[in-house]
Amino acid sequence: MSRAAETRFPSSVMISNNAVSQYPSHVEPVSFGKALVASQDLEAETIVEKFEGPDVEYDKCSDYDKIYVLNYQPPGTVEWRWLLPTSNARYANHSCDPNMYINKNLELVTKRPVKAGEHLTFVYNNGEPTDEWDPIWNFKCCCGAANCQGEINAYRPFLQPQA
Repeated sequence: MSRAAETRFPSSVMISNNAVSQYPSHVEPVSFGKALVASQDLEAETIVEKFEGPDVEYDKCSDYDKIYVLNYQPPGTVEWRWLLPTSNARYANHSCDPNMYINKNLELVTKRPVKAGEHLTFVYNNGEPTDEWDPIWNFKCCCGAANCQGEINAYRPFLQPQA
């Protein structure tokens, strides 16, 4: 793999920038970094990407990697783990009115029809208010949804917007 075809992060995680994707999505640069985008019009319940990567110990992650880790519970277990995504799923951004959800197989699945070129988003802070939140994850939300939370600074139970 050539230097131009990869990106190295502080923790030595490599992500290919020109790999052929089996998913109907791709990564585009945006003003705030990168975004996962629909490559074509998608129907509801379409798998658009999958979170893949190593399980890591959160306390041993760099601050940079902590903004990408995914807390998940493997099916059939009571233990929660941290995954550091190396797939394009790491570029799915937050929205308070998301067009995707994460299924039990760590796949990103559309909740509704999505147009080609639309950013693919999910809720970053779905959880219970008593769940531990790291302040390094705080950010000002600019999704523009009617139900926008404004500040993303804690876990909250996610409620579907009323149609």
